[in-house]
Amino acid sequence: MDTGARIAAVRAAEQALYRAQVAKDFAALERLLATDLSYVHSTAVSESKAEYLKGLADGLYDYETIASRNARVRLHRGVALIDGICTMKVGRHGREFETIDLLFVLAWVEEGGAWRLSHRHATRVPAK
Repeated sequence: MDTGARIAAVRAAEQALYRAQVAKDFAALERLLATDLSYVHSTAVSESKAEYLKGLADGLYDYETIASRNARVRLHRGVALIDGICTMKVGRHGREFETIDLLFVLAWVEEGGAWRLSHRHATRVPAK
């Protein structure tokens, strides 16, 4: 696969991740998240794949929308890094949704012809 096609595949995986998070599509998340996932929230909480999925199932993370912008993709052999700004409308346990902006880095690994998220790190952008 050429570089352009690999970048397009990584971008498609990022969008599939956001759709799965909003829909709470656990089957898709199982496919998209690497077994050794480290998911670092903007609150400085770091979770494993199992911990993150449990929090999502328990309503700790309730996403209404997730969208990235100014995202760039860099490829390094079997690893792709995406960084940019993400805007999400998120709530928890049925509380009102809040719109937040995050600086983020996603590290994707290529496994068996598919891209899987291995690491996510986010920092909240202060409200203006």
